[in-house]
Amino acid sequence: MFLKIEFFPFLLPKTMDFLQDGHNLSYLWIASGIVLMVAELFVPGGFVFFLGLSATIVGSISYFYESGFWTQAIIWAGLSGILIWIGGSFLRKFFPSSSETAALNPEEGPGRIVLVSKDILVERKGGRVVFQGTEWDAISKSKRIPSGKRARILERENLTFVVEPIELPEI
Repeated sequence: MFLKIEFFPFLLPKTMDFLQDGHNLSYLWIASGIVLMVAELFVPGGFVFFLGLSATIVGSISYFYESGFWTQAIIWAGLSGILIWIGGSFLRKFFPSSSETAALNPEEGPGRIVLVSKDILVERKGGRVVFQGTEWDAISKSKRIPSGKRARILERENLTFVVEPIELPEI
């Protein structure tokens, strides 16, 4: 059963009166901005801070220059986009990535030995191999290759590697 607004008629008028006052709406923007900026400490990504900063700026501006909610929301959205773009490029410039990933090159596959991560069946998709740190679909033309074994890549058909089983000597 859904709650209907008739059960809480006392909430609606007070809420609407609160939002009609321009200063209260600016307080709401500022409080929301502060909450978002603090939330950045707990949410990784780096853009939530800029959403909060733009909300705080919109709240500060709307305190002195009265405008409607939708005008403020549009200013907030535009300002958020600009701050994320500028702030993101600033952060990337001064805090570069500490790791680099090599580009995957599936053309280097033929002849390479890979680990089978999911059983490879004969002429049926569903098998998986690990190549350059990424799992790829794989099929076998000759026989089933169980998970945990090694295989040699023969060729690539679209995004699927054709592999053959190899027997490595026991050490």
